[in-house]
Amino acid sequence: MLRQYVVALGVCIAGVAHAQETIKIGVIGPFTGQSSSDMGESIRGGARVFADEVNRFGGVLGRKIELIEKDDQAKANIGADLTKELIEKDKVSAVVGFANIAVANAAVPLLQKARIPLIVSAAAGGEITRQANLPPNTPNFIFRVAGRDSLQTKAMFKDLVDRRRITEIAILHDVTPYGEGGKANAMADLTARGIKPVAIESFKIGDQDMTAQLARARAAGAKAIALYGLAAEDAMVAKSLVKLNWKVPLVGTWTMSQRSFTDLAGPAAEGARAAVTFIEDERGGVTYAFGQTYRKVNMVTSIPSGVAASQTYDALRLLFLAMYQCNCSDSERIRSALENLQYSARSTVVTRYDQPFTPGDHEAISANMVVMGEIHNGRFFYAYKEDESASLITRTKE
Repeated sequence: MLRQYVVALGVCIAGVAHAQETIKIGVIGPFTGQSSSDMGESIRGGARVFADEVNRFGGVLGRKIELIEKDDQAKANIGADLTKELIEKDKVSAVVGFANIAVANAAVPLLQKARIPLIVSAAAGGEITRQANLPPNTPNFIFRVAGRDSLQTKAMFKDLVDRRRITEIAILHDVTPYGEGGKANAMADLTARGIKPVAIESFKIGDQDMTAQLARARAAGAKAIALYGLAAEDAMVAKSLVKLNWKVPLVGTWTMSQRSFTDLAGPAAEGARAAVTFIEDERGGVTYAFGQTYRKVNMVTSIPSGVAASQTYDALRLLFLAMYQCNCSDSERIRSALENLQYSARSTVVTRYDQPFTPGDHEAISANMVVMGEIHNGRFFYAYKEDESASLITRTKE
């Protein structure tokens, strides 16, 4: 009888322990790091909004979500080391995040080898989900919920060339893999249009004055600037335009929608445009509600990067559906479920996702989900009324 009691007690205790066991998800980004902390803070903040909501309603599969947060400092070697920790020490079921493409590139082979799904939620560069070196018929564990650079470039030149009829364009870019990739995308898009840029100029991370590059672009006859850089250096470009007293359209990628761009550029940011997937709409709706919840959960007055925050939240919502579908926290089965989601994501921010991924396509964002925003008085609005009106309509993947 005593032995039976002990066995029964052991089963009971094991059952309680199992019920209390959390599902661990890695969240990694540059919470600190030159020119990148807006993105990292917002990756973490968006993930916390998700965890707060889900855990208040009991988590998933009766288990709470535990976020394992890692600061990669925008450095590839640190990102790789922290990814190893997530795999070997923390035993995560999945990972979301990464803001810098060089850091993501260093981590991808590690997660692929460990067969742990990664949803990149901010780094937009390159074709990271395609994994060119992946052997045929090998399951792909890398996904992305971010408007990749090629889509942002399409939106930028649709704005400049198609809508504003400007063809004398100068390309400015930083010398990181992100900036170099942006230049390549710009050249491809302009070449397809039969347009040659009047100037191509570069700058380094940390540069404070771009007047020399801009002066050469002006001398070459540029009537607009297409910019590929991080927020801090983007701001220096905007301020350098003011120094030169040169008023031309300045368009860039989503990094120009970040708080640090408007804070650093000040009045020089006025009228600058950026290609984004998220604009907080004060009329109400899901983007407004997300912004309100983000500020409450993270105890802040603003979102450093609404794009990074909303995309991370959406990435986690898709993971939630995958776990619910496979009724598991097993990494391999989560990956399979992501490729074949049977449920539509209705509690997301950027859009509603119907089959965002397939075995051959691990990119959730399509061109129709990327719009142009414009800065007025330090705030970010839709650049075009038609895009603002269309935001009330669900944009499904093309």
